[in-house]
Amino acid sequence: MLTVGLLMTAFVGHVPRAEATGGGVCSVTATITFSAGTLAATDGTWAIGPGVISCQGLFNGYERIMGPGSFTGSGTYKAFPDGSGTCLRNVGTGTLDYGFPTSQADIHLVEPSTYTLAGAGVFMTPSLRGTFQVAPLDGDCVTKAVTTGVFVAEVTLVRFATPDANRLIP
Repeated sequence: MLTVGLLMTAFVGHVPRAEATGGGVCSVTATITFSAGTLAATDGTWAIGPGVISCQGLFNGYERIMGPGSFTGSGTYKAFPDGSGTCLRNVGTGTLDYGFPTSQADIHLVEPSTYTLAGAGVFMTPSLRGTFQVAPLDGDCVTKAVTTGVFVAEVTLVRFATPDANRLIP
Protein backbone atom coordinates (compact mmCIF):
# COMPACT_ATOMS: atom_id res chain seq x y z
CA MET A 1 0.00 0.00 0.00
CA LEU A 2 2.91 2.33 0.77
CA THR A 3 4.23 1.70 -2.75
CA VAL A 4 0.91 2.73 -4.30
CA GLY A 5 0.93 5.93 -2.22
CA LEU A 6 4.47 6.75 -3.31
CA LEU A 7 3.59 6.13 -6.95
CA MET A 8 0.53 8.38 -6.69
CA THR A 9 2.65 11.11 -5.07
CA ALA A 10 5.06 10.92 -7.98
CA PHE A 11 2.25 11.39 -10.49
CA VAL A 12 0.42 14.15 -8.64
CA GLY A 13 3.70 15.97 -7.94
CA HIS A 14 4.37 16.35 -11.68
CA VAL A 15 0.99 17.90 -12.53
CA PRO A 16 1.25 21.56 -13.54
CA ARG A 17 -0.85 23.78 -11.29
CA ALA A 18 -1.69 26.66 -13.66
CA GLU A 19 -4.94 26.78 -15.62
CA ALA A 20 -6.56 23.74 -13.99
CA THR A 21 -10.13 23.50 -15.20
CA GLY A 22 -11.23 20.32 -13.54
CA GLY A 23 -10.23 17.46 -11.35
CA GLY A 24 -11.49 14.38 -9.65
CA VAL A 25 -10.73 10.94 -8.37
CA CYS A 26 -11.86 7.89 -10.31
CA SER A 27 -11.99 4.14 -10.15
CA VAL A 28 -11.99 1.89 -13.20
CA THR A 29 -13.00 -1.74 -13.53
CA ALA A 30 -12.79 -3.65 -16.79
CA THR A 31 -11.68 -6.82 -18.51
CA ILE A 32 -8.22 -6.73 -20.09
CA THR A 33 -6.90 -9.13 -22.72
CA PHE A 34 -3.31 -9.73 -23.80
CA SER A 35 -2.39 -11.42 -27.08
CA ALA A 36 0.73 -13.25 -25.88
CA GLY A 37 0.32 -16.97 -26.48
CA THR A 38 3.39 -18.14 -24.55
CA LEU A 39 5.28 -17.26 -21.40
CA ALA A 40 8.36 -16.39 -23.49
CA ALA A 41 6.60 -13.93 -25.81
CA THR A 42 8.40 -10.58 -26.15
CA ASP A 43 5.57 -8.36 -27.42
CA GLY A 44 1.89 -8.27 -28.23
CA THR A 45 -1.34 -6.32 -28.09
CA TRP A 46 -3.70 -5.45 -25.25
CA ALA A 47 -7.35 -4.41 -25.12
CA ILE A 48 -9.52 -3.16 -22.25
CA GLY A 49 -13.27 -3.31 -22.29
CA PRO A 50 -16.00 -3.21 -21.70
CA GLY A 51 -15.27 -1.22 -18.58
CA VAL A 52 -16.71 1.36 -16.22
CA ILE A 53 -15.09 4.58 -14.99
CA SER A 54 -16.65 6.18 -11.94
CA CYS A 55 -15.44 9.66 -10.92
CA GLN A 56 -16.14 12.23 -8.25
CA GLY A 57 -15.21 15.84 -9.01
CA LEU A 58 -15.51 18.67 -11.52
CA PHE A 59 -14.96 18.86 -15.26
CA ASN A 60 -14.36 22.16 -17.11
CA GLY A 61 -14.14 23.96 -13.79
CA TYR A 62 -17.82 23.84 -12.88
CA GLU A 63 -19.51 20.78 -14.39
CA ARG A 64 -20.14 18.19 -11.68
CA ILE A 65 -19.40 14.64 -12.72
CA MET A 66 -22.76 12.94 -12.29
CA GLY A 67 -22.17 9.22 -12.57
CA PRO A 68 -20.27 6.33 -14.08
CA GLY A 69 -19.34 6.09 -17.73
CA SER A 70 -17.71 3.78 -20.24
CA PHE A 71 -14.00 2.88 -20.46
CA THR A 72 -12.19 1.00 -23.25
CA GLY A 73 -8.70 0.97 -24.72
CA SER A 74 -6.21 -0.85 -26.90
CA GLY A 75 -2.55 -0.81 -27.79
CA THR A 76 0.72 -2.70 -27.90
CA TYR A 77 3.22 -3.86 -25.29
CA LYS A 78 6.78 -5.15 -24.99
CA ALA A 79 8.37 -7.37 -22.35
CA PHE A 80 10.92 -5.98 -19.94
CA PRO A 81 14.45 -6.51 -21.28
CA ASP A 82 15.32 -9.00 -18.51
CA GLY A 83 14.05 -11.91 -20.63
CA SER A 84 11.20 -12.81 -18.28
CA GLY A 85 8.56 -12.73 -21.02
CA THR A 86 5.50 -10.49 -21.06
CA CYS A 87 3.46 -12.20 -18.36
CA LEU A 88 2.28 -9.17 -16.38
CA ARG A 89 5.76 -7.62 -16.72
CA ASN A 90 5.68 -5.21 -19.65
CA VAL A 91 5.49 -1.65 -20.89
CA GLY A 92 2.88 -0.46 -23.33
CA THR A 93 1.34 2.36 -25.29
CA GLY A 94 -2.09 2.80 -26.77
CA THR A 95 -5.30 4.76 -26.68
CA LEU A 96 -7.93 5.01 -23.96
CA ASP A 97 -11.51 5.91 -24.86
CA TYR A 98 -13.73 6.94 -21.95
CA GLY A 99 -16.59 9.18 -21.00
CA PHE A 100 -19.02 10.13 -18.27
CA PRO A 101 -22.02 12.38 -17.73
CA THR A 102 -21.66 15.81 -16.13
CA SER A 103 -24.21 18.35 -14.97
CA GLN A 104 -23.89 20.11 -18.36
CA ALA A 105 -23.11 17.43 -20.99
CA ASP A 106 -21.90 13.92 -21.70
CA ILE A 107 -18.10 13.99 -21.93
CA HIS A 108 -16.19 11.72 -24.34
CA LEU A 109 -12.37 11.65 -24.41
CA VAL A 110 -9.95 9.65 -26.56
CA GLU A 111 -6.37 10.00 -25.34
CA PRO A 112 -2.96 8.41 -25.89
CA SER A 113 -1.72 6.37 -22.95
CA THR A 114 1.44 4.77 -21.61
CA TYR A 115 1.83 2.21 -18.87
CA THR A 116 4.33 0.08 -16.97
CA LEU A 117 3.20 -3.20 -15.41
CA ALA A 118 5.32 -5.26 -13.02
CA GLY A 119 2.93 -6.95 -10.63
CA ALA A 120 1.12 -3.65 -10.08
CA GLY A 121 1.20 -0.92 -12.69
CA VAL A 122 1.05 2.79 -13.38
CA PHE A 123 -0.49 4.51 -16.38
CA MET A 124 -0.84 8.01 -17.72
CA THR A 125 -2.85 9.92 -20.32
CA PRO A 126 -3.02 13.71 -20.72
CA SER A 127 -5.93 13.72 -18.22
CA LEU A 128 -5.61 10.51 -16.16
CA ARG A 129 -2.77 9.40 -13.90
CA GLY A 130 -3.03 6.36 -11.71
CA THR A 131 -2.20 2.89 -10.55
CA PHE A 132 -3.72 -0.42 -11.54
CA GLN A 133 -3.64 -4.14 -10.93
CA VAL A 134 -4.51 -7.10 -13.13
CA ALA A 135 -6.05 -10.19 -11.54
CA PRO A 136 -5.66 -13.14 -13.95
CA LEU A 137 -8.80 -14.88 -15.21
CA ASP A 138 -7.10 -17.06 -17.82
CA GLY A 139 -3.46 -18.01 -17.30
CA ASP A 140 -1.23 -18.02 -14.23
CA CYS A 141 2.24 -16.81 -15.39
CA VAL A 142 3.67 -20.20 -14.34
CA THR A 143 2.25 -22.75 -16.76
CA LYS A 144 0.40 -20.42 -19.14
CA ALA A 145 0.63 -16.73 -20.05
CA VAL A 146 -2.17 -14.52 -18.77
CA THR A 147 -4.46 -13.73 -21.69
CA THR A 148 -7.48 -12.35 -19.80
CA GLY A 149 -7.75 -10.54 -16.49
CA VAL A 150 -9.69 -8.10 -14.39
CA PHE A 151 -8.27 -4.57 -14.67
CA VAL A 152 -8.82 -2.43 -11.56
CA ALA A 153 -7.45 1.12 -11.37
CA GLU A 154 -7.47 4.14 -9.09
CA VAL A 155 -6.78 7.35 -11.00
CA THR A 156 -6.69 11.10 -10.66
CA LEU A 157 -8.49 13.11 -13.36
CA VAL A 158 -6.89 16.49 -14.02
CA ARG A 159 -7.92 18.67 -16.98
CA PHE A 160 -6.07 21.77 -18.16
CA ALA A 161 -7.36 24.24 -20.71
CA THR A 162 -7.14 27.94 -21.43
CA PRO A 163 -10.02 29.65 -19.62
CA ASP A 164 -12.91 30.63 -21.87
CA ALA A 165 -13.78 34.33 -21.30
CA ASN A 166 -17.24 33.73 -22.86
CA ARG A 167 -18.21 30.96 -20.44
CA LEU A 168 -20.66 31.90 -17.71
CA ILE A 169 -20.25 30.00 -14.49
CA PRO A 170 -23.69 29.15 -13.08
